[in-house]
Amino acid sequence: MKLFIYLTLFLMPGFCLADTFILNDGTKLEGDVTGEMEGVLMVQTRYGSLMIKKTDIKEQKAAQPAPVPVQGLPVSTQTVVTASSQTTTAVSTEAAVAVSTALPVPAEPPAPKLTFATVLPSTSTRLLVYSENGVAIATETLSASGAPLSLEGVIKDGTYTEYYDNGGLKTVKTVINGKAGGTLKAFYPSGAVQIEAYYLAGAKEGPFKYYDENGKLLMEASYKNDKLDGWKKEYDDTGAVKAASYYTDDHLAEPPKPKAPAGEQPKEIESSVTVKVMNLARGERFTFYLNGKYAGKATLDKAFNIIGMEGELPDGAVKVYTRDGKLQKEFIFEKSAIKELRVYEPGGPLKSAYTYTDDKAVKKK
Repeated sequence: MKLFIYLTLFLMPGFCLADTFILNDGTKLEGDVTGEMEGVLMVQTRYGSLMIKKTDIKEQKAAQPAPVPVQGLPVSTQTVVTASSQTTTAVSTEAAVAVSTALPVPAEPPAPKLTFATVLPSTSTRLLVYSENGVAIATETLSASGAPLSLEGVIKDGTYTEYYDNGGLKTVKTVINGKAGGTLKAFYPSGAVQIEAYYLAGAKEGPFKYYDENGKLLMEASYKNDKLDGWKKEYDDTGAVKAASYYTDDHLAEPPKPKAPAGEQPKEIESSVTVKVMNLARGERFTFYLNGKYAGKATLDKAFNIIGMEGELPDGAVKVYTRDGKLQKEFIFEKSAIKELRVYEPGGPLKSAYTYTDDKAVKKK
């Protein structure tokens, strides 16, 4: 519904006689009706033409001309004539002054209510409409992944709330210098916490947690500058870890290992990746899995040259075994590329080793 109001901010002189529309969610906008079709009104506002569904309109108030003062009457009994009623009313300015001096000093005005709403105009973008006291002040367009694409208006600093259609609290977040900053919390319609995240200058920074409606942790991850950096863990209904992956700069990586004591040669990292082998007419295809999920594949010809490679694999050594459990090959991955291949006698000593240049296998001496 709010897709149709994101351009509406404040009245301009050109719209001083515009109609006023009160929408079902309390938002107010003003403009001139320029057309109508299939249950939709076309309204011209200071920012351009909008289309508003009639079912979204709670109340429409027609434009009213401003009161017209009658010239030439004494100040103390000036008569005001309205264009709509043509009735006259005598106003005593002396009485008004006397009353005003007896009134108490007005209290401080209440703090503005800052809200926002999320609209999905397409599968590839999200639209955030920010409002102050029910009047739209800014719109922000994001990609499906959350990257900012455009901004119209000014997002004031403060704490913004988002609500479900039934009035229940949906999201609470803080905006600093026009970007999300500090803790963000999202809630289920029942009021239970769904997401807890921390933002710095508009980017996820630090822990991110996702809960089910009963408060059980389903997933937690660590972010740095909006990229996965550290452990990402998924949990089953009992709270046990069912999948765990380690990330560096948004890429899968092996978790850090304890440093070797001084003077001791560090051991080569053994990857947690598993592999399945398929024999082909021209070589072999190796399919790699991480925590039981597909991670990539590599196809080698009979001379061990790479003729196909895809996926994202963590750094480390991936061992390939025969069906009877004997070590057959060992891939050494670095930045998702094959750095080295070691070929063994079935269950026996190292037979040969290869490095790669432009996907060509170069036998090590």
